[in-house]
Amino acid sequence: MEIYKVILLAIEQGITELLPISSSAHLILSAKLLNFEMDTYFLSLLHLGTTISILIYFSPTLFKDIFKRKTFNFYLKIVLSTIPVAIIGLLFESTIENILRGDLVIVISLILWGIVMITVEKTRKNEKEIDLHDITWKQSLVMGASQILALIPGTSRSGITTISGILTGVNKYVALQYSFILGIPVLLGASGYVLFKNMDVEQFTSTHLLGVIISAVVGILALQLLKKVKRTNWLTVFGYYRIFLGIVILLTILF
Repeated sequence: MEIYKVILLAIEQGITELLPISSSAHLILSAKLLNFEMDTYFLSLLHLGTTISILIYFSPTLFKDIFKRKTFNFYLKIVLSTIPVAIIGLLFESTIENILRGDLVIVISLILWGIVMITVEKTRKNEKEIDLHDITWKQSLVMGASQILALIPGTSRSGITTISGILTGVNKYVALQYSFILGIPVLLGASGYVLFKNMDVEQFTSTHLLGVIISAVVGILALQLLKKVKRTNWLTVFGYYRIFLGIVILLTILF
């Protein structure tokens, strides 16, 4: 396993997992360009790294007043909201792995959801920012269920949950933050399941560990940067980027 390829892919994972541009699409395509075998095991390790970054970054929110009823309800909302995607992910694991990772599927997803992101930002009023604990059960469940669509490569889990949050009346930046926290049980569960299923001590190398560490560090830096980015039209910017990337990939397929 060439170490420079692992470093590049880990950096890419740290950035793209936390932006609504689809980390899976970027990693699958980059792995092809680098002639790197992107198996589910390595992909899960990179996701584990960015999950660690989310846990560290949001630790003040996650572990504040943990014995209060409001915090308990917050945890319960997160757990219950991730059950639908966990069930669908397990039931259709082989379909997702073997059929939905095609280039054309990624192209359609990138462009389609890019258009949706632009449309939603231009047509929906941005609500007032609220505390993450104050997101309602309905809003949380809708956002959680929308993660099912993110099982299709090219969709972006953070993107689809942010969109669904906006449509239920959540401020777009709050929706993005909540999408990260919603992703913790999903990413931990999915990564843990794959790693447990493929458990082999000899398979885990120092290069794998490096990939986890780099994706975690870059993930924290990406979250810090995202906090400082101007929040006015960032969904539109990412939407146009997705459309551009989708067109570029389509052209490479055709020609």
